[in-house]
Amino acid sequence: DELKGGIGLNIKRIFLSAAAVVMSLTMLCSCGEPAGLRLGTGNPGGIYYAYGTVLRELDDCGIDVKKTEGSRANMRLMNEGFLDLAIVQSDVLAEAVSGTGDFEGTPVTGVRAVAGLYYEAFQIITRSDSSITELADLKGCKMSVGEEGSGVAKNAEYLLLSAGIPSSSVETVNMSYAESAQALENGEIDAFFVILGAPSTVVSELAESTDISIMQLDERTAAAMTGIYPGYYSMTIPASTYPGQDAEVNTVGVKAVLTAEARVSSESVRAVTAALFENASSIKYTMTVPAPDIEFAVTDIPCGFHQGAADYYSWNGVTVSTGSVPEVSRPLFVTRGD
Repeated sequence: DELKGGIGLNIKRIFLSAAAVVMSLTMLCSCGEPAGLRLGTGNPGGIYYAYGTVLRELDDCGIDVKKTEGSRANMRLMNEGFLDLAIVQSDVLAEAVSGTGDFEGTPVTGVRAVAGLYYEAFQIITRSDSSITELADLKGCKMSVGEEGSGVAKNAEYLLLSAGIPSSSVETVNMSYAESAQALENGEIDAFFVILGAPSTVVSELAESTDISIMQLDERTAAAMTGIYPGYYSMTIPASTYPGQDAEVNTVGVKAVLTAEARVSSESVRAVTAALFENASSIKYTMTVPAPDIEFAVTDIPCGFHQGAADYYSWNGVTVSTGSVPEVSRPLFVTRGD
């Protein structure tokens, strides 16, 4: 009887231990997702990847950061079921939900907004010792326009068109931001184009080793860009943002938006949204971009919000649309041309 009692006690202990493990796992990720939420970001030289890394540390439910080629790739990967969350440029998001431009005939129907994060500045980087000082000087030059799956190449095309420059007059190559910086330093390219919050690490590090310039956009080009899509904004990169930058730079920017696939549970997305805003001060001191702000997060977003995000905003007295995809304004240039 004593032996039987000991065996019974051991079995009970094993059962209780197993139950405790299950309860602990449930508490660690109470959102009901079977694994970490797969977050599509960009390449490690960009802010999307850095922002995703910060979110991974903040989110109690667990985020699995995925290196990708950028906005366009993120939307396609989400559409194919490979991503649960993604950071994407607002203009790429507009085309994705409306099935236009690069998404002609293949709209991303399941994408929903979580929050607008920050403005990304359009930045054309050249060497200070080059003769390139304005967009027209890029004719006949070799310029990197980001990785193939990013939204950068299309934005570079828009800039050239806005300035009246035939896209065929500029040789473009696809490189990551880090590769672009190295190639410019080595004299292998004449310029590279980035869309990043300023200051960005990749540009700052390049400026420490090489004298660079960031191109000013003239008023006519900036006005043409903001006329292409209402989600483009005139903005200024303050002087001294980068080493050796003595004057402010007038340019154009676009919002970076955190999105989620509609099938992701409301509990998961609400937890991510809460983590984003409840750790705003930590993000501010970790990143080089402004802290999350609810008013900014819900303004000028070209698609409906995920129910989980809407629940969080509602709790904070803000109402957002979760219904059918709203009427969106998309970029006017939807085909490549000369």
